[in-house]
Amino acid sequence: MTEQPVLAPPAPRPTLGWIELVVGAFSYVALQLVLAVAIGLLSEGVPPAPVLVGVSAASAFGAVAIALAPRVRSAAAVGLVRPTLRGLALGVGLGVLVWLASRLLIVAYVAVTGDRSDPQEALTLFSGPVAAALVVAVGGLLVPLGEELLFRGLGYGVLRRVGRVFAVIVTAAIFALAHGLNVVFAAAFVLGVVNAVLYERTGSIWPPAASHATFNLISFALVLAVGGQT
Repeated sequence: MTEQPVLAPPAPRPTLGWIELVVGAFSYVALQLVLAVAIGLLSEGVPPAPVLVGVSAASAFGAVAIALAPRVRSAAAVGLVRPTLRGLALGVGLGVLVWLASRLLIVAYVAVTGDRSDPQEALTLFSGPVAAALVVAVGGLLVPLGEELLFRGLGYGVLRRVGRVFAVIVTAAIFALAHGLNVVFAAAFVLGVVNAVLYERTGSIWPPAASHATFNLISFALVLAVGGQT
């Protein structure tokens, strides 16, 4: 009787660590700067809205890909796993609730600061229905997925080893700062907190991406509706 060869167990796949977090953060900033300079050199005046929105999506996806490439090489490490229908439905519902709460936060912000500027006003610079469709598709679908992979999949995925509460607050704060100190800061922070908890509970990046996409799509729909009436 011949002995069966003993196969060595597969080596454990590397998990996210501080290297991935640092590389991802630097890559995100570098890609934003490089793309901004490139667009500035190639365009005259204010770039079209789809281009501006596309920079955000490309920077986020690129940063995550660069961070994972050297060592981890696993999409599952940043939550790209199959979600449940319940998780997706929960994400959509939370996106609606956060958007409704953001209206109150905006009213409070304006009352305290008197600042009525809205970064989304730039999105009214549509050159036509094609540009509007591109902004909605990219800003409403690709940007949410890219940012959730970066801030929740990578950022929260690494910082949670320090502590879950710490990771939720820090990643939500950085996410809000990335959107600027303006009228949407508080709403972005709340969305960041909700999505970090949602990611922790579901283990998949798709429910927080659904929440983020729902929030953005409602915002874009409102911008388009108001713009169509003026």
